[in-house]
Amino acid sequence: MTRIAVYLHHPEVECWNFSQDHASRLRRLVPNCSVTVCRSQADFLVALPATEIAVVWRFRQEWFDIGGNLRVVATPAAGRDYFFVNPPPGVEVFHGQFHGELMAETVVGMLLAMTRGILKAADLQRDTSWPRADVAAGMRSLRGSHVVILGFGSIGRWIGRLLKPFGIRLTGVCRTRTDRADFMDDLDTVLVRSGLEQVLPSADHLVLCLPGTAETDDVLNVRTLGLLPPHATLCNIGRGNAVDEDALVQALHEGRLSGACLDVCRNEPLPSDSVLRSCPNLWIMPHASAISPAYLDLFVGELATRLARIHA
Repeated sequence: MTRIAVYLHHPEVECWNFSQDHASRLRRLVPNCSVTVCRSQADFLVALPATEIAVVWRFRQEWFDIGGNLRVVATPAAGRDYFFVNPPPGVEVFHGQFHGELMAETVVGMLLAMTRGILKAADLQRDTSWPRADVAAGMRSLRGSHVVILGFGSIGRWIGRLLKPFGIRLTGVCRTRTDRADFMDDLDTVLVRSGLEQVLPSADHLVLCLPGTAETDDVLNVRTLGLLPPHATLCNIGRGNAVDEDALVQALHEGRLSGACLDVCRNEPLPSDSVLRSCPNLWIMPHASAISPAYLDLFVGELATRLARIHA
């Protein structure tokens, strides 16, 4: 019997709470397992000594001393910055890889909302006039545009897959890999990171899907922002460290960038006095691009598949 202990509780987002229905599905998908759903950290630590597979949002290094039977620590989170641990020999750490299809829908929504005037109209909806001219000034078609995705891994490729039916030209930028995705056509390219500055001047939309590492700090800065054409837009659904926020605010104030949607910020929660809150043509989501009622269903399916591989 494989013993699984799950402590996935979130005080704000209901779909990030692991339910008994999720536990039942995991039992069906993983043969000969028991699933204990913990409602508190204390309950989890009580269950940990007998646990072989721990499923958590966060894990502390000292907990390995308690979990002497652990073989797997799994988290739905994609970001490696939720916890940093050095697992002992024989223990694997799994991070979620299922987020792409959810976050891709958010990016498509962001781009359509900016290009088709939806966000601008929402900003002006309390205007007692009829601000058609203001909305019309920034409206254009997503079809036929050039989208550059910086961070063309699993999430970036999902974004590209959902955008291709709009007839966009796609450039994916990776740290090292240059293999093309199966949905790409002859006009699409994949470049290594050193080629980024070559494509920015022709980008209509730049999408950032980067992890939060020292290597990605301020990738979008005064210089790289200056390479984008004034009609370009920015979407960041990776981590906030990748954007020099002061440079972004200045570019938007000066009209050197058409608009930006940020799901992530350098400081979260965003301070109430942040200049980002009052910046024109800047729209902020509270790190929510992957939220969906299907979130933990997707995770359970992925976890079951990965557990089957290590038991094979």
